[in-house]
Amino acid sequence: MALAGEVHHEKGGNLTVELRHIRYFVALAEELNFRQAAERLHITQPPLSRQIRELENELGAKLFHRSKHRVELTNAGKVFLQKAYQILDAVEQAGIITRMSSVRKSAELRIAFTGSVQDLVPVLRQFRREYPDVGLFLRHMNSMDQIAALLDKKIDLAFVTIPVNSEQLETKPIKAMRFVAALPKRHPLIRKTPLYLRDLGAETIITTAKSAGVHYYEHVMSLFRRAGITPNVIIQAHDLQTVLLLVEAGMGVTLTPSTGIEIKGIVRRELEDVTLAITPMMAWRKDNMTETLQQFIDVFDRFLAMLERAE
Repeated sequence: MALAGEVHHEKGGNLTVELRHIRYFVALAEELNFRQAAERLHITQPPLSRQIRELENELGAKLFHRSKHRVELTNAGKVFLQKAYQILDAVEQAGIITRMSSVRKSAELRIAFTGSVQDLVPVLRQFRREYPDVGLFLRHMNSMDQIAALLDKKIDLAFVTIPVNSEQLETKPIKAMRFVAALPKRHPLIRKTPLYLRDLGAETIITTAKSAGVHYYEHVMSLFRRAGITPNVIIQAHDLQTVLLLVEAGMGVTLTPSTGIEIKGIVRRELEDVTLAITPMMAWRKDNMTETLQQFIDVFDRFLAMLERAE
């Protein structure tokens, strides 16, 4: 498959898929509603429908089941969604690298993270204030992929949520984070005290897909299983960033480790009957403790100390 280009395929024709097809497809796959997807893309529904038909014709596969009241991904659509995410991630990373290469930097730091980038923004902002000549390259990856990327020397620093068992890597626990409910700002349950997990039983639950973060997904599902609750409706997204955007949009609620960082449009509430917590870690290669990496870790340590004093 080529983007705005062509490749030869088995039937002897040429397959041309453009980036707008990919973006339109992802919007519809996440919204599962033509009107909402069109609004998100700032277009009307007819051009969206046309682009999706063009994409299906090019691929030779039906990506969505459509009915009067429902839109669902086909099996082919689910497979293509994972590839679409990879393509968009690659394009975004290429753009970042290109922009960074246009400005001379004294050093660079490649950081991967799982979860939401909002959690890192305060630290990144402070680091940029103190070290403006360091180029920062950010990548969203699940914990397993981060560990592999560290070992392959593709990144310098990882923020992981699973145990690290490698003699080549150094780790540093960050802070135990208890799972809390993340609710849209005007959700009626915000005012309920105390709040229990069973109170979320009738809500639409939004999580990452199991393939995108098996540990986070299993943590969330295990909490409901232990409480004897079967979630009413589940919406899955590729990453926690998208999960939180969907919560902010009022499409449902989620369970997420509490970082203490406020997110606009979302209220985090402790659950009386949930004590599960995870302890994320920073990880880096033992042979790669550069001055720049140490500077970032020092900034992060100061940030954590400030959060602890505020509690």
